[in-house]
Amino acid sequence: MLPFTFQHIKGISSKKERELWRMGIASWDELEAAIAPQALLFEDRCNWGIQSILAQSRRAFQEKDVEFFCQRLPRQEHYRIALAFLPDTLFIDIETTGLSRFYDYITIVGWSIGGQYGVYIKGGDETPLVSAIQKAKAIVTFNGTLFDLPFLKQEFPHLDIPQAHVDLRFFSKRHGFSGGQKSIEKQLGLVRDAGIQDIAGEAAPILWHRYRRGDPEALKLLIEYNHADIEGMKFIFDKTARQLVQQNGLPKMEGMLEIFSDLGSKIVWYKTETEYSSGAIRITPYREKTCPFIRINDLIDINARQKLRVVGIDLSGSESKLSGWCFLDGSHAITNALASDDDLVDATLKVKPELVSIDSPLSLPLGRVSVDDDDPGRQTYGIMRYCERILKKRGVNVYPALIPSMRRLTARGIRLAQRFRKMGIPVIESYPGAAQDIMNIPRKRAGLEFLREGLAEFGIEGNFCQDRITHDELDAITSAVVGVFFWSGMFERLGNEIDPEEALIIPDLHVDPTSWRQRSVIGLSGPLAAGKTTVARFLIEKGYCYGRFSQVVEAVLKERGIPVTRQTLQELGEELHHDPGQRWLGHQLAKRFPKEGNVVVDGIRFPGDRALLIETFGPAFYHIHLQASPDIRKQRFYQREGTSTSFEVANTHNVEARVNELAELADKVVRNEGELSTLQMEIEALPIFKVEKVCQ
Repeated sequence: MLPFTFQHIKGISSKKERELWRMGIASWDELEAAIAPQALLFEDRCNWGIQSILAQSRRAFQEKDVEFFCQRLPRQEHYRIALAFLPDTLFIDIETTGLSRFYDYITIVGWSIGGQYGVYIKGGDETPLVSAIQKAKAIVTFNGTLFDLPFLKQEFPHLDIPQAHVDLRFFSKRHGFSGGQKSIEKQLGLVRDAGIQDIAGEAAPILWHRYRRGDPEALKLLIEYNHADIEGMKFIFDKTARQLVQQNGLPKMEGMLEIFSDLGSKIVWYKTETEYSSGAIRITPYREKTCPFIRINDLIDINARQKLRVVGIDLSGSESKLSGWCFLDGSHAITNALASDDDLVDATLKVKPELVSIDSPLSLPLGRVSVDDDDPGRQTYGIMRYCERILKKRGVNVYPALIPSMRRLTARGIRLAQRFRKMGIPVIESYPGAAQDIMNIPRKRAGLEFLREGLAEFGIEGNFCQDRITHDELDAITSAVVGVFFWSGMFERLGNEIDPEEALIIPDLHVDPTSWRQRSVIGLSGPLAAGKTTVARFLIEKGYCYGRFSQVVEAVLKERGIPVTRQTLQELGEELHHDPGQRWLGHQLAKRFPKEGNVVVDGIRFPGDRALLIETFGPAFYHIHLQASPDIRKQRFYQREGTSTSFEVANTHNVEARVNELAELADKVVRNEGELSTLQMEIEALPIFKVEKVCQ
C-alpha cells in the first residue's frame, strides 16, 4: 500500500490524503502528474519539495528501506509497511508462565514469515528466532506493545526488533473490533480447528507445566495453540485492512488484499533423521530445573530441636465458608478447613506458633477508615493499597483490597489480625500466588497436582500429597511457607514507609539476610520497678541502642506543651493507646531505631507490643519478662521516685493492667530479687545476647 501513501509527505495529513484519493489521485505517479504548474492543488513553491520526496520514496521502496517510511509515517499507519513487504513481514506470538515480567518467563516464541512457521522453545537454540527477526522488515503482534515485545526485550535484549510494528489489538479497535484475539476472530467469522478451539490463553501455563513434568504431548498442543494464534492474526489483519481500504475509498487496492492469509503456514514436525526437513520442530524432554529455586532447608534448620512453628491461613470472605488452615511445624504440614473466626483462633492457639501468615488484605488504603463506599476518604484515597499498586506494576494480577467482591474479606482479615495481635501473636499478610511464582512452583490454576508436587519438592512433608484436600488448604500451606521466608530474612516487605500497616510480605530469593539473622533486639516487660531500666542500662553499655514506648509519649507531651511527669506520661499513654492506637505507638518507636545493630526496647506493656516487635524484627526479637515481689518493687520505687508519688496508684494504673499477661508470652522470665551482678550474668547467658560497638 506504500505506493498509494501520501502521509509521509510534509503537509499532507490523513484528511488531505483521503481528499486526494477521492479526487482520483491514488498513487505517487498520479500525484506527481497532478502537481504540474497548471495544477491548482499546490502552490508552485511546494512542487519541487514534493517531487523530491516522491523520488526518495520510490528509491526507498525499491531498496526496501523501511526506516525511511518509519521515520515519516505516523505509527498508526505502519500497517502500510507490512502490506508493502509481505514476504518480509513477521507475525510473532509468545507464550509465558504468567503475565508478570517481574516473576514469569517466556516458554515458547512462535513466528511466521514468508509462509513458514518456526518456534523457539525455552532452553533451545535461539538462532532461528534471531535470524527471522533480523530478516523482518515489519512485525505484527496482538497486544505486543504491552506484552510480547516487553517480554522479548527483557529476555532477549540483543534482538534488533523492527521499528515497523502493527499491534492488531489497537489496529482492530480502530475499526470497531475490541476484546481479546479469540473474540475478534469470532466477530470476523474465523472458526479454529476442533482440536484447539476450546483452548484459552489461561491454559498456556498449564500446558507448559505439564510438559515440564514429563508430558511431551502438552508441549505439542501448546505449539499448535501458538500456531493457531499466529494464523488467526493473519486473518484479522486481512479483514481489518480490507475494511480500512473500503472506508477510505481506495478501490484500486481491494484486489490486493486478503494476502497474508494466502501466506498461511503449517507446522512441520520432526520425524526421523532421514526424514528431517529444514525448520522441523522436534519435541525433546524438558532438561532444565523443574523443582523450586530454593528449598525449605535452605531457609531454616528443619532438624532443629526447637522447630519453627508457623500457621498459614487462606481466609475466605465469610465465616459461612471454609478457610484453609495449615500448621507448619518445621517442614511438616498439617492442614484443615475451618469456618468461623473462633475455630481459626482456637486451632491456632493450640499449636502456639511463632507467627501467623494470612492470605487476605490486613489493612486499608492509606487515608481510608472503613471498607464501605460511604467512607469520607473514598474519592480521595481510592480502593487500592500501595502494595497492590506495586504488584500491579510488576504484572501480578492482584485484586484491590476494596473492590466490592473483596470488602468482606478485607474487613474480616483486619478483624482476625487484630484479634491475634491483641493476644500477642504476630501476624503478617501474605499472597500465595505471588509466592508460588517467585519460588517456581506452579499455581493452583496449573492444576492442584502440580501445586502439591511443587510444595513437596520445596521440602514440605505431610499427608497433603496423598489426601484429597482443598485448594484453600494448599494455599494455606503456601501462606505458612511465606512465614518461613519472613523468619529466615529472605523476603521483601511491600509497603509504604508512611503507613507500615500496608506491608505485604513476599519471598525474595536475592536478598542478603545476614543482618536480619544476626541482629539482637531484646524487649523488656515486667511490672513497675521490676528492673527493666536496670537491664536496659546494662545492655546500653554493651552497645545496644535504647528505646522505650514512653519516648513517643514524651515527644507528644512536649509538642502539646505539657510537663513530662509519671502522671502525665501514664495519662497520655492511655489516651494514645486508644487513639490512634498502641500499634501506632509501636511504629513510631520502631522508626527511631537504626536499620542494623542491636536494640533494647524498654517498657513493653501490652501483648500487642510484643506482636508488633516480632512483625518488625522477626527472629531477632527476644522477649524478657522481669519479676520481683511487691515489697521489693515498692522499696525500689520509693528509692527512685521519692514518696511524693504513691506506688499503689502508679502500680494499678490502666497502662500497667496487662503487664502480667506478658509473662506467659515471654521467651525468658527472670526473677530479679538478688544482686545486680547476678542479674547481669543471667542476661549475658541468654542465647540472643550479643556485644557490639557502642550504638551511635
